[in-house]
Amino acid sequence: MKKYFSVSRACAVFMSALSLSAAAAAEQGGDELVLKGPGDTRFEFVKVKVNGGSGPYAGQSFTMGDPTGTFRTPPTAIVISGGFSDSENRYFYMSKYEITEAQYSAVTGKESSKDPQLPVTGVSWYEVQQFTDQLNRYVYEHDLASMPKAGTYPGFVRLPTEEEWEFAARGGTAVKATVFDADTPYDEEEELAAYEWFSGPSSSHNKIQKVGKLKPNPLGLYDMLGNVQEMTSSLYRVEYYQGRSGGFAARGGHYLTEEEDMVSSRRTEEPFYLGTAEKGMKPNSKPTLGFRLVISAPVMTDNKAIAELEKNWDSYRRGIGSKTPAALSVADTATKENVSANEALNRLDRIGKVLEEAGLKDSLKKELEGTRSALLDMVKVRRKADEDSASVWVKIACERGMYLSHNLKAYEIVKDAPTEKLRKRAEEFAYNLESGFENYGEIMTELVKLPDDAVLSGFERFSKDLEQDIQKASSGDKSNREQIVKDLTEQSLRVEITKKHYKHYREHKRLDVPLWKTDYLN
Repeated sequence: MKKYFSVSRACAVFMSALSLSAAAAAEQGGDELVLKGPGDTRFEFVKVKVNGGSGPYAGQSFTMGDPTGTFRTPPTAIVISGGFSDSENRYFYMSKYEITEAQYSAVTGKESSKDPQLPVTGVSWYEVQQFTDQLNRYVYEHDLASMPKAGTYPGFVRLPTEEEWEFAARGGTAVKATVFDADTPYDEEEELAAYEWFSGPSSSHNKIQKVGKLKPNPLGLYDMLGNVQEMTSSLYRVEYYQGRSGGFAARGGHYLTEEEDMVSSRRTEEPFYLGTAEKGMKPNSKPTLGFRLVISAPVMTDNKAIAELEKNWDSYRRGIGSKTPAALSVADTATKENVSANEALNRLDRIGKVLEEAGLKDSLKKELEGTRSALLDMVKVRRKADEDSASVWVKIACERGMYLSHNLKAYEIVKDAPTEKLRKRAEEFAYNLESGFENYGEIMTELVKLPDDAVLSGFERFSKDLEQDIQKASSGDKSNREQIVKDLTEQSLRVEITKKHYKHYREHKRLDVPLWKTDYLN
């Protein structure tokens, strides 16, 4: 005879297992919110902040997908936002844990013989919709004060969209761009098994596991990529937001997924119904498929919100909104070219910032001033602006590449040193590399915003300039002539490496720190 857990007992066990100290919660790095459910259940959420400001059209652009994933996960630029805002950002909330058997039973009244701390599985997408409706109704009646509001309008729980899920799975604003673009947002020095449940004896042993037992991701979310695959509210389209719509999109892996397939971009199509015409059809429910929730709010919550949207629409669409994928998708060629021209001065500002942060040569700053002068007439010199910007960014990239190469080699020499003095040096080199790779990624991000032919011409010009400098130094009479020639020759050899990294990023739309390390260390 099966032994059933009562809702109250299940909740007690669940809460005991998942209780966290205030200090531990703070370490997870995100504002938290709790909604009270039936039978003393608690639904814990983490605030997921989105950069770009707090206005009605504010949002953050990022690239979904994986360049190696062929048609299943094509790189796609999108803009994400949140249903709530404060003085600085928009944001939404996401469940800290996958919804458990205990929580599902408490809300629906359906008893379960499974361990209450396991993520709930074997439920269909339609049953999840019923669950969210029941939970919303309960919270509105018993815990409305805890539900966040957009203006005066209470939020609601629902399944996440694909965009929300992947943004959170990649670490959101809690990680640097190089980490966000990686396959997973975890420390590369640690085993994936410390964070996620996947197939095999080193992890799940091919069995579903209790929620919250491993380390969370940088946002404080547990089991994001593994244990059970997670439903979303999005209909599956090959290209995310265009093309024919099919079943619903499910994200992440599960306890039977191979370790190498555990990546933030993983997605599959799940049909709403399974079966055959001969044997009949039934709602799709699988032992590997579960879900977590988000809290969001309507866009047009009241007349004030509608007035704000209307007031800001024209300025948004003429300004930052003109550069979003949605606007450019219907723009004519001249408009698309003008977007590039209008960004030129902004690029120069970013170049200046990078120059200041990187501490590069004063000669580059002079070239920056020359570029700015050439951009006074934006319409006439748009092409010239792209070429000048490309030349400066190429030189910055190559200088940063040399810096990384020197620090990588130095770190390899002292990283296992026996003395305290050398260990401190190793820490300095490690810090230089961390900030250096972040800066290098920012430079690559700026390079791919320019026309490809302008950037490649910039690399060609820089190589020729170095050749001329080598010839001048070789025929000079300076006492350190040999060292100057050696340094210039070394830099000349690394130009091709930097160009390789630029081409790789332009093609794959991902910052690849392991590749950079390997190339600059050799």
